[in-house]
Amino acid sequence: MSVAFPTLSVGPITVDPSRAFDPSLSSKKEDGKEISRRKYTGNKQKFDLVYDNLTTTDRNLLRTMEDDAGVRADTITWTNEDPNDGTTYTVRLTTEGIIFKNKVSDYSLYTATFTFVED
Repeated sequence: MSVAFPTLSVGPITVDPSRAFDPSLSSKKEDGKEISRRKYTGNKQKFDLVYDNLTTTDRNLLRTMEDDAGVRADTITWTNEDPNDGTTYTVRLTTEGIIFKNKVSDYSLYTATFTFVED
């Protein structure tokens, strides 16, 4: 069952897409030469996200989503808020889950950092 990403009061300050893994296989031959080929899998994307100035309500919404998804156990339906993308992805949290930090300037606000990997 896929969990929906919650609607937060702020958008991400960083959405950094990159490849989730190297889509090739390589091995060395006896003479030292390397042979490579593509894996028969798609090119999955990884998204590093940072949200700043989250309220306690936003933090609780993200914690509930993380709990409902079982961190990596279930997928999450997430729409990339980058204006150049806007695509809806089926993703999973990485093993670290969501890392929350209090803002030093205002302890009622939080920063959240996490990574999604395309399923």
